[in-house]
Amino acid sequence: MLGAVDTGGTFTDVMLYNKENGDLWSAKIPSSPKNPADAFISGLKEVLSSAAAEFHEIDSLSHGTTVVTNSLLEGKTARVGLLVSEGFRDLLEIGRQVRPDLYDLTKDRCVPIVSRDRVKEVEERVDAQGRIVIPLNKREAQSRISELKKGGIESLAVSFLFSFFNPDHEIQIRKMAKEIFPKEFVFLSSEISPEFREYERTSTTAVAAAVAPKVVLYLDDLKGKLAARNEREISLFIMHSGGGILTADEAKKRPHTIVESGPAAGIVASAQLAQNLGLEQVIAFDMGGTTAKAGLVLNGKPQYTTDYEVGGDIHHGSRTRGSGYPVRFPMIDVAECGSGAGSIAWIDPGRYLKVGPLSAGADPGPACYGRGGRQPTVTDAYLALGYLAAESFLGGKMILQPELARKAITRFIAKPLDMKFERAAQGILTIANADILRILRLVSVARGHDPRDFSLVAYGGAGPLHATALAEEMSIGRVVIPRFPGLFSSLGLLFNDMTTDFVQTLMVDLDEKFLKQINNSFSFLRRQAEDWFQRLGTPDSDHILKASADLRYMRQNYELNVKFPGLNISAGDVVKIRNLFNEVHDATYGHSSPSETIQVVNIRLQALSLVSKPELKPIEKASASAESVSFGKRDIWLARKNAGRSEAELLHSALYRRDDLRYGHTIKGPAVIQEKESTTLVRPGWELRVDRYGNLVIENNLF
Repeated sequence: MLGAVDTGGTFTDVMLYNKENGDLWSAKIPSSPKNPADAFISGLKEVLSSAAAEFHEIDSLSHGTTVVTNSLLEGKTARVGLLVSEGFRDLLEIGRQVRPDLYDLTKDRCVPIVSRDRVKEVEERVDAQGRIVIPLNKREAQSRISELKKGGIESLAVSFLFSFFNPDHEIQIRKMAKEIFPKEFVFLSSEISPEFREYERTSTTAVAAAVAPKVVLYLDDLKGKLAARNEREISLFIMHSGGGILTADEAKKRPHTIVESGPAAGIVASAQLAQNLGLEQVIAFDMGGTTAKAGLVLNGKPQYTTDYEVGGDIHHGSRTRGSGYPVRFPMIDVAECGSGAGSIAWIDPGRYLKVGPLSAGADPGPACYGRGGRQPTVTDAYLALGYLAAESFLGGKMILQPELARKAITRFIAKPLDMKFERAAQGILTIANADILRILRLVSVARGHDPRDFSLVAYGGAGPLHATALAEEMSIGRVVIPRFPGLFSSLGLLFNDMTTDFVQTLMVDLDEKFLKQINNSFSFLRRQAEDWFQRLGTPDSDHILKASADLRYMRQNYELNVKFPGLNISAGDVVKIRNLFNEVHDATYGHSSPSETIQVVNIRLQALSLVSKPELKPIEKASASAESVSFGKRDIWLARKNAGRSEAELLHSALYRRDDLRYGHTIKGPAVIQEKESTTLVRPGWELRVDRYGNLVIENNLF
């Protein structure tokens, strides 16, 4: 059996897949923020009980975790010491001199993840060709390491100038530090991010060092708890931000790669769904309890970026340069905002209604949970407006309390703003939708794509409730709600191959006379990939290598990644690559310069070790109309625009249980589709049909 556990800020989602017969079992339980491993084990117990199985029957577990994200967002990182080349102590302070908001002079930049007093200079120098100009001053280096340790440093980062060309000095530092710092808490920039751009490379290394102690502690604790319940070791894999999985030991060595662990799994699952349904252009939208995420899938493939910022304003949707800490790693491109089902609604000093980024989380949770939460959340608005059934939340495991939701919204929103209760509750959802629309437009319109050409795949516990309203605002005519939407990211964990990325900075022209250097670089990276495959012990038939390079026109400041046809480039390939780069540049920026010299900046190689993936079973065909399985009607309040103003309108909505729907069923809105881990709202004007594999395809011919 294969297991998947996705730990979110509010809920922990678990799935179990039987490889022999294709059966799937699921569980969704509240997360345990103080110790995420507790909910991990509890969720496994619950799903194993449903499957009448034991721990020893699990062959492997794939895990999406928020440990790194939460550590950065909450500022609860380790005390990091940083060693830099002499003269570069202010590297993190200076950064790139960009601001999160160009016109807001009062907005501060993110405080450097390593304060200046914990940055120490060391006499050494390597030049731009990798030649040692000034040998490492070992006595000074040893003194600096000792000073940092005496200052209470938990983790050490080392980033010397041009170490990506010659890592000798950094390697010497590690040998000196191994007697003072645990080996898993010493990070070299030449290993973490072996590519040019000093600031980004140093920032990436510092982020890895800052989150490492918490990641190591968590994974060791998790592995210990799994071992205590099983006679044999269960293979534990961690989802990384690039859309693949790593072994737990590799994740400890490269903790910066798992910052967007869970969201990446959802995009991978959306890509698999898009391939199955033949959808060429998809916006994937995930809304959980704490945040909402969005990403693009084009031609069945997620979109990637090597430039990402973590921490700072990432929690409420700003991926503006300068808002956080740069991390260089090929990640799935995900935009994120702090509008989740548990996000708290509040009124700012200007008497404007706001939603998030603060969340009620799993403890105490929304007011309607009855666990001590007093402030209104998006979930409280759902319940108050009739979208949720109080008695069937999480399949009846949790009974919601509408009176507490109403009390919270009335006290904190309706009365202070002197408005009707229903309008206040609907206003919470309208503001949440406005925040979500920003990230949907960021991944589509801001990337040069027309959202009207896309389908919206919505998932997460709350995504299906918002999907048709968001689609109307974006003029998107098709919404797809996959099976198990509330656990879709955990399902995505089962579709992931084991992957890792290798990179080498080259800095040569894309020209025939440099073919030998380019091919030598690929050979160097291939040897690293083969060593990685050997450590995994997987069959050669399951190995795949994907070559690419970061290219730019001469004198440009930033690069575009372009796929290469193989690992041995010929003169004919140079022409093809040049043409492809011009096409990519034109698609990205709206213009190209075919006569310009193209520079090869970084050579990249992605190694994939393929793993078996689940195949979802088709569902039964309907023998009667959908109306025959409707179990009643309920009054719901929906936002309808009247003379340009949004108002709450009371409608009678048909109710359905998703488990009762069959292939071929059609339903016209308004309708509410209830299931154990999620609820789907079909607005008026939309029609739902159930496809062969149980996906809900909701369409509106007006768009």
